[in-house]
Amino acid sequence: MKTYEVNMEVAGHLAMWSRPDTGSSPTSYPVPTWSAAKGLFEAIAFFKDGRAWINPIRVELCKANNSARAGSIQFQQYMTNYGGPLRETSLINRKANHQLAALAIVEPCYRLYARIENGADQPLRFGDNPCHALQAMFERRLKKGQCYHTPCLGWSEFVPSYWGPIRESTEVDTEINLNLVSVLKSMFDAPVQGQFSPQFQQGEAAWVKDGVFRYA
Repeated sequence: MKTYEVNMEVAGHLAMWSRPDTGSSPTSYPVPTWSAAKGLFEAIAFFKDGRAWINPIRVELCKANNSARAGSIQFQQYMTNYGGPLRETSLINRKANHQLAALAIVEPCYRLYARIENGADQPLRFGDNPCHALQAMFERRLKKGQCYHTPCLGWSEFVPSYWGPIRESTEVDTEINLNLVSVLKSMFDAPVQGQFSPQFQQGEAAWVKDGVFRYA
């Protein structure tokens, strides 16, 4: 059966792929989780009924060609106000905002690769091929700079400085090799309409090798 694949590049000034084990002072993973990568693709195009969906398969950590930053990942402290459902809403304590201190990735650049899966449980036929239709929609929107909603690098305030087709001015940073030990993959047990059930990548599946992280 023919496979349908898509790819894109994203870069920005800051990124936050929160590690759940760092609690209320989150630290970012060096790479987006599978769910975060899926969200970046779906910011461009997706089908609400799930008859086809985008399955991230790997991410490459990149740098500008001939950059002196080869082999390094830089972090920066970032302060923000808590805006979640437990925030204080009373008139008396409204000024007592709770601040979060986080460690975010500085100047990240990623190349993301994904395979489009058939979620319709029906054979793909000419004229009725949701995988091909989603691939064509994604590539058309990416080329034109269109999206369903603005992509973000983890937290919504971290808007990319670039998102679009893979650029020739960047390259994979093959000097990055990291053992991430345990990486959150997804908070749900299914890619579409799943139930809460956190999934993790561990062991060999938690390594960044030669600048590449593969989603198990």
